[in-house]
Amino acid sequence: MLHDNNERYGSITRFFHWVIAVLVLQQFFKFADRINEGEHWLGDTFGPWHVTMGATILVLTIARLLWTMKQKPQRPTNPGMDGVIAKLAHRLMYLSLLVMPFLGALYIYGKGYPVKVFGVELIAKPADEVPWALSLGEWHSPFAFLLVFLVIAHIAGALYHHIIQKDDVLKRMAG
Repeated sequence: MLHDNNERYGSITRFFHWVIAVLVLQQFFKFADRINEGEHWLGDTFGPWHVTMGATILVLTIARLLWTMKQKPQRPTNPGMDGVIAKLAHRLMYLSLLVMPFLGALYIYGKGYPVKVFGVELIAKPADEVPWALSLGEWHSPFAFLLVFLVIAHIAGALYHHIIQKDDVLKRMAG
C-alpha cells in the first residue's frame, strides 16, 4: 500500500518517517563534540558528515511535507487533546528540520568557513568571519536541543499509546 488511509500510513510515508528518523539519530552524534573538547570517536566518525546529512534531511523533509499535503485527506487522525499535542509536536519537529540546515550553514559561514555538501562547495569561504551570520547561526544549537526534546517526547508518546492506551497509533507507522 503506497498511499495513506484512515487506518495506517502507506509505505511512502513510512519510508520518509524512518529514513529521516535514522538520519536525525545519526545527527545527534554531533553532540559528542561536546565531550572531551571534540576529541571523541563519535564526533570524529559522524562529525564530518553532519552538514551533508543535514542537507539530506532538509531535502527529505521538504519531500515528506509535499507528500503529506497530498495524503492529508485520507491520513489517520488522533482525536482529542492527544491529537492536538501530536500535531503541535510534529509542526515543531518539521520547523526544526527545516530551519536547522540553514542556521547551521550560517554558523559555518559566519565562522569563516565554506559550506560544503557532499564535498561540493555551496557557499564560498568568506574573507573573514561574518558576525551577522554567526549570530543567526548560533540558533542552530537551541533548535537541536528542541529537536532532541521533541524526538524523546515523540517516542514516549508512541510508547504511551502502545503500552498504556493499547491502541493502534504505533502500529500505523510500523512496517
